[in-house]
Amino acid sequence: AMATEDSLSHWRNGVGAYNAGDVQRAIQEFKSAKPSKGVLFNLGVSTAKVGDNQNAIRHFDEVLQLDPSLGVAYLTRGACKHHARMFEQALLDYDLAMRCLSSEAPAIDYSAEGLQFEMNQVDLLFNRALALKELARIPEAASDIAAARSLLDNRTMNRQPALDKLAAQLASMQNGGRAPSGGAHPQPSQPQAPPQQQQPQVQQQQQQPAQEQ
Repeated sequence: AMATEDSLSHWRNGVGAYNAGDVQRAIQEFKSAKPSKGVLFNLGVSTAKVGDNQNAIRHFDEVLQLDPSLGVAYLTRGACKHHARMFEQALLDYDLAMRCLSSEAPAIDYSAEGLQFEMNQVDLLFNRALALKELARIPEAASDIAAARSLLDNRTMNRQPALDKLAAQLASMQNGGRAPSGGAHPQPSQPQAPPQQQQPQVQQQQQQPAQEQ
């Protein structure tokens, strides 16, 4: 049990360091913990944060070997490839993430995995449109943005300005213009922080019943 306890304290120290802005120390802590799915995911998020996309991609590869159904890891790996300007490969990952969603479940909340993040179709369509724009596949990008706008709901309404901005850029490119320069380029959406805590597997099976209101 000592080893597990030790690994957990590295996990907690890593998250603490990350949240305090000391990402390099977080990476060292996560590397000292047992390489579970969550630890590897944290390593991916942390190495991506310091701009080391190649290592981040490798960590997300390892996560997906352990759990090929973890949609958010396809999203984060896709975002790393996107930042590394590997747009074709980023598109493949966004598509794999998209397959983890369905019309019945258009969003996945990862809080049970200790990750304060919800993956939804709006963000995936936005990311995919950004990558398609970089590849000059403008009509496809425009149709992704139209689809994303039609899916906006209370939870994703705050994405509307970014969608509108990208739609305007695409429209001007379709009319033979260049993308307007100036202003920050929209960045792909992805989790901005690592999972807060490691959930022992046993607890996961026994989800707490919802409290009656």
